Amino acid sequence: MFVILEIMNLIDRFLIDGYWVGHTNAWVIPGTEDLRPYITTADKIKKWVFGTVGMAIIAAVLSGFLWR
Repeated sequence: MFVILEIMNLIDRFLIDGYWVGHTNAWVIPGTEDLRPYITTADKIKKWVFGTVGMAIIAAVLSGFLWR
């Protein structure tokens, strides 16, 4: 369960956040180019840590580890 959720987390970080949202115009609304958010390195680190720890907790809950 953990491996599956971690793969999902990596796909989200690299493909969705990193490429699709960050490097394509799919999310650009005409006239709002100056309103794009700036994500700091500290914020990216927090997303990585909480995503990894969060997926571990979710995997433990879903696998029934916490109810034994």
